[in-house]
Amino acid sequence: MRKLRSALLPAIAAACALSACARFQPTTPAVSASDYTPTGMAQSLTMKDSSVHYDPSVLKVGTARTQVQAAWGDPNGTQTTDSGEIEDVYAFNPDGSKFVNPKTRARNIALGFFTAGTSIAVRQARLALQERKLTLFHVRYASDDTIQSVTPEKLSGAPDVLPGSQQPPANTAIE
Repeated sequence: MRKLRSALLPAIAAACALSACARFQPTTPAVSASDYTPTGMAQSLTMKDSSVHYDPSVLKVGTARTQVQAAWGDPNGTQTTDSGEIEDVYAFNPDGSKFVNPKTRARNIALGFFTAGTSIAVRQARLALQERKLTLFHVRYASDDTIQSVTPEKLSGAPDVLPGSQQPPANTAIE
């Protein structure tokens, strides 16, 4: 046992020394300055980006991904399919404004501590009610980063038609 311990000790020390040399670079900042602007605070409370509204003309076949992001901002979620295609998901509220993904903030943690978890339960219930009303758009891109197809997904409480989309344009990619 003593020989094993004496052999492992240098290996553990070397692993710790090597890992200490590695740089830690998070992919996204935990907190950004825009989170604490009046607009960022309003978006955090309402979970709406009122500057972005649903526009069905953005969903035309062949539209570049950069144009979609210019019109609607960053997607609410992104994934790569098994076939290697990129699929972005955009979420819209019943009033046509873009849904803002909720963030955990220091105030949420502090409120949870001081209210013995009651505020967390209320927040989660509020999120569940609001998320039920969303309309999701799964935008799939071809290898040249242009829209290949769009699949809308109306959640249980979502309206039949979003504002601004009374009749979809003839050349949309919506399936």
